[in-house]
Amino acid sequence: MVRITAVLFVILLLAGTLLPGCSKDEVLDVYGAAVAAFGNVGLDSALSLKGEREFGEDKYTGTYAARYEDFTGMETPFGGTMLEHRSQEHVTVTCAISGTGKARLRWNCGAEEPILIADGEGEVEKTVYLAPGSNYFNLEFENFTGSVELEIA
Repeated sequence: MVRITAVLFVILLLAGTLLPGCSKDEVLDVYGAAVAAFGNVGLDSALSLKGEREFGEDKYTGTYAARYEDFTGMETPFGGTMLEHRSQEHVTVTCAISGTGKARLRWNCGAEEPILIADGEGEVEKTVYLAPGSNYFNLEFENFTGSVELEIA
């Protein structure tokens, strides 16, 4: 992903300097839109998800509800990549897990280790301040049978 982004940046930078009438801001706007589009590649498609997802105002927010039967794997229902976020942009994450086996919700924000939001049965609500760059919410399962309800607003 980093290589694709770097190559895209170089191409857009060269295009911006070679094309008359393109300002640096216009080139950066195009680059930012391209990064955001490529950032959506990290999300699972609606067909590959086990449950039903409804996006909110963007790909970072919405609701997701799923039922699992002895499932081991990972799903990424929400997230993306942006160059900049609005100042103090945050989301409220509410996650309810019910079942047997292991189930976790992690926020992958470019830190060395993804940040654990929910681990096992119960309901958790946390406020997360989105960082510039990548922000993905990953559900991870090991032999999990049960249900998960996730809301990010």
